[in-house]
Amino acid sequence: MGYKAKRKNLLIVDDAPANLRVLVEILMEVYEISVATNGLEALDIVKSRMEINAVPDLILLDIVMPEMDGYEVCRRLRENEETRDIPVVFVTANTDDETLQKAFDAGCVDYVRKPVNRIELMARINSALTHQELTRKLLQEEKLKGVLEMAGAVCHELNQPMQSILGFSQLLMMEMPEESSRYEYAKIIKEQIDKMGAITKKLMRITRYETIDYVERTKIIDIDKASKSSEK
Repeated sequence: MGYKAKRKNLLIVDDAPANLRVLVEILMEVYEISVATNGLEALDIVKSRMEINAVPDLILLDIVMPEMDGYEVCRRLRENEETRDIPVVFVTANTDDETLQKAFDAGCVDYVRKPVNRIELMARINSALTHQELTRKLLQEEKLKGVLEMAGAVCHELNQPMQSILGFSQLLMMEMPEESSRYEYAKIIKEQIDKMGAITKKLMRITRYETIDYVERTKIIDIDKASKSSEK
């Protein structure tokens, strides 16, 4: 059985039921859809999703709404560290320069004109989601690169004390009879230091990484594969 990708979740915000219905009908076959009829409701939905670590992947947001307009909703999303990266696409009948400037200043990534054209809508949503995914991957790459650089520095600093421990364990072994328990203890110390040395050498060779699944849906760097791939 092939892997089926999880559908992206979109939050659509518009105070006009007719507009909501049009957008839902166009998008429901491709995306999981949530709706809100005003800005405050939209923020409440996002807040509740934050509590279960399931914020919307993208928000389609009307500009002109009672109580709180789309600009303010977008600004509040951008002020929150947990929601600032959610792509916001404004859906608006007003596409004059002033309106669009305010929209982008508020933090939107794109806009769709009303009345909505299906092809334009799908293209702009796909573009925003693709850009979001690429940005996320680049940030992950940079983060892991920093981790590897730090690991390399730590390995370098560990090398000298490890060599000292290794040398002293070898001296102790030379001064003890092989049948003694202390000799066995020193031998174990030497073996463990040798293992640590092998690990640090692998880490220092890594320039590209490969990951493996670990526990609780996390991934860790596969040191063996990553160090071998760097030798090629």
